[in-house]
Amino acid sequence: MTTQPPPEFSGPVGAGSWPGVLKPTRSGAQIADLIATIILIVVGVVGFAFLGFLTLFLSMMSDGCYADRCNTGLMSAGWLIALAVPPAVFVGAVIWTVIRLARRKTAWWVTLASAGLSILIWAAGAGLMQAGLGR
Repeated sequence: MTTQPPPEFSGPVGAGSWPGVLKPTRSGAQIADLIATIILIVVGVVGFAFLGFLTLFLSMMSDGCYADRCNTGLMSAGWLIALAVPPAVFVGAVIWTVIRLARRKTAWWVTLASAGLSILIWAAGAGLMQAGLGR
């Protein structure tokens, strides 16, 4: 019976360098999904910064309130919804996106769907402010 010497390793010894250990690889679709997701997250951060800036100007809607015709409680609730809820939805979506990427599932649509949902919520908050004007 002949014994063979162990194979020689040219690289550093680690879990991925042992024979028989499979290295996880990403397919082209997963790499494209990762790149698209990162681009959408960066665009989302810029977009939500702009949306937050626009929300600051929504407070000027109360300039038309005189003679106690406006419902300030409704306007305040609408402004807070427009200011706080869309970024919270986006942060939650980014967390969910990272989890999906770690599990190697398609994730680009999560960020895109959260952007659409956040815009609808922002519009609902602005609509509440408009309804509070009492016109």
